[in-house]
Amino acid sequence: MTSPNIYQQAVREMYEAIADVDTVKTCKTQYNAMIEGKTSTHEVEAYWEFTDGDITYKVVIQAKEQASLAELFIFLRMLRDIPGQVIGVVVTQPVYQKDIKDMAANAGILLCELTQPITTEVWEPVVSNVQVNVDKPWVKQAKEQAGLGDEPVQVSADPKYSFIYDEAGNCIDTVQGIFDQYGKQHKVGSGEPQTIVHTFSVPTFLQTNHVLVPFIKLDNITFDVELANVNHRAAEDMLANIVDIILKYFGK
Repeated sequence: MTSPNIYQQAVREMYEAIADVDTVKTCKTQYNAMIEGKTSTHEVEAYWEFTDGDITYKVVIQAKEQASLAELFIFLRMLRDIPGQVIGVVVTQPVYQKDIKDMAANAGILLCELTQPITTEVWEPVVSNVQVNVDKPWVKQAKEQAGLGDEPVQVSADPKYSFIYDEAGNCIDTVQGIFDQYGKQHKVGSGEPQTIVHTFSVPTFLQTNHVLVPFIKLDNITFDVELANVNHRAAEDMLANIVDIILKYFGK
């Protein structure tokens, strides 16, 4: 048995990622499926049926190291033999020939072109449920001294630009830096997301966007961190794009 090539592996990743699609309702999924057509039975690498609540759509996904006109015509005959609203997806290397791109577009075949295929598993930390908790009595006093009352003090929403300072006014980190610190410690296969409560042993301050209260004192930062397979996340993005295109295609 030969090992799957990078395009076949991408199809496998897409099939496994279908379980996480929540924008439509999945009716049926099959890997290495046998699909009954009007005139014959067809063997496909991955098959997905989903509904938007009104219509059921069928997606046939195949891997081709190099898409050619001849192979697309064979694929098109298969798609036309399957009843219903059917779209074909071909996972392949970049296609530069205009005639192949035009034929696929006119036939309702989506070309998923892998420009930088990943051949090994790559894991990256994913952070969620972030709460930046401030020293409320300190912030209340600072706002009163500035005459702000209940006026909110805004901070950057981007953790890369949420700068953290020590008591002497030196920038010592960012919120993203704290995320990265724990992400590097998290292990692949460690299970459920880990909840982190990052505390500060010395007075620490977060930069704000307010001229009268430029800093607020931090208490702690809590968040969940887990490692996600980059391949799986790329497959999720491809599926989201496929759903969007299908709904627009049949909504003409």
